[in-house]
Order: sequence, then structure tokens, then C-alpha cells
Amino acid sequence: MLMAIYARVSTDDQNIDQQKDLLVEHCKKMGWKYRTYMDYAISGKISDRKAWNNFMRDSGNFNGLLVSKWDRITRDLKYALEFLDWLKDSNITLYSIYDGSFDFSPDKVFQFKLKCLLSEYELQQLKWRSRIGIERAKKEGKYKGGLKGRTWKCK
Repeated sequence: MLMAIYARVSTDDQNIDQQKDLLVEHCKKMGWKYRTYMDYAISGKISDRKAWNNFMRDSGNFNGLLVSKWDRITRDLKYALEFLDWLKDSNITLYSIYDGSFDFSPDKVFQFKLKCLLSEYELQQLKWRSRIGIERAKKEGKYKGGLKGRTWKCK
């Protein structure tokens, strides 16, 4: 069996090698051949990711897709639904180390959608909390600002 393995992390602070090593180890244990696709420092909310797009382009060459968790695919419910439609028409089987293998049973479809919805909710919560914290810090005169919009002077 030829497996595509996909790993993704959202920030530069995260270590993608942990996911990759886990996926490669699983493929070796199962006797699967594999090809690796990895997106570094890109949110799962974004569906236009270089490695993901490369996997989609190459998907006809694979029997399956292995991820550590389903939220590595997307953290956007709309894209999750599009992915499920694509998956149904493909010859690809979705496997996850932590979420198990995916079939189109009502339970698995519900779990996939729910996990994607909860992941999207989590991102919205983080964004909302950050905005509130920044607003409070600005009112208190403690906001340092980010790199965006900063003017740098060279000496």
C-alpha cells in the first residue's frame, strides 16, 4: 500500500518533526510505503497550502492518507465538507493515528464534522480573546504592538 502522510503546524514555535516521526513510524509498522507532505507555520483555517495542494495534485497515486489527527487537514468546517465530498469520490482511505480510520459510517462522518467544527471554534475563541486582551492593553497604555505597521530606522 502506498500512503501519503501529511503533517501541519500553525506556528514556527511548533515542531513538525514530532508529527512526521509518528506518521513514519506507523507506516513502517504497517509495512506501508509512503511519501511525506508537510506544511510549516500555516493555519488549518487556510485551505490553500503548498504541501496540501501538492498532495491533492498527486492523490491519484496513493491508496491512503495518514494524518496524526483529522484537524491537521483543516480547521474550517466549510472546507471539511468539501474535503469529505472529494474523499467520497476518490480512491483514498483516510487514516489517523489518534482518530482512527475513516469510513463513511454516520458515526465517523459526525465525528469528523464535529472535530472540524470544534477546531474552527477554538481558533475563533483564540482570536477573540487576543483582540480583547489587546484592547485592554491599549486602554492601559501597555500595548507594545506587533511587527505589522512598525517603522524601522537604521542608524
